[in-house]
Order: sequence, then C-alpha cells, then structure tokens
Amino acid sequence: MIDRIRTRESFERLRREGRRVRVGPIWCTYVHDPSVTTPRVAFAISRAVGNAVVRNRLRRRLRAILADSDVPNGLLLIGVRPPVVELSFDRLRTTLEKLLTQL
Repeated sequence: MIDRIRTRESFERLRREGRRVRVGPIWCTYVHDPSVTTPRVAFAISRAVGNAVVRNRLRRRLRAILADSDVPNGLLLIGVRPPVVELSFDRLRTTLEKLLTQL
C-alpha cells in the first residue's frame, strides 16, 4: 500500500532533509520517517518527457511497479528525465528497483 504526499510541509521536508539518489533517467529524493505507516510518494514528471498521455501512462506504470516493490517507510519524491520514455516496462521496473535498493 502506498499513499500520496499531499501537504506542503512534506514537500518542504523533502527539500530540507531529503537525500537524492539517481539511477539512469530516474531520480528520487527520500526522507526516512519511521512514524509513517505507509510510504508516501509524489512524482515530478515535466512536460519535457512528453504530452499528458505519455506523462500519465508513465505515472501509472511507476505506481504499479511501486505497489509490487518493497518501498521503505518515509517520503519519496520520484522524478524522471526525458530518456525514460524509451525504456520498456521491464527495464523501467529494474531501474526503479535498483534505485529503491540504493535508498
């Protein structure tokens, strides 16, 4: 189960305390918080990645991968760079799982 980041305070905390990790075209800012019962995730996907259809498809794929993965408790801001659209679903999964292991 994964929840969404909804508050401004959470985004400010990510900016202040977050640790950034990057694997290929995917990056993540992470704040470990044991008080969070389910991981909270937000996505940063710019228009440079593609039109709304492409961005929404990518967001759905990332959510599906995260739902099946072992995501650590805390706050995560996951972002991508434009080359991510060239990755297949399996390649996207391995890249994101590699990123999660580095957290």
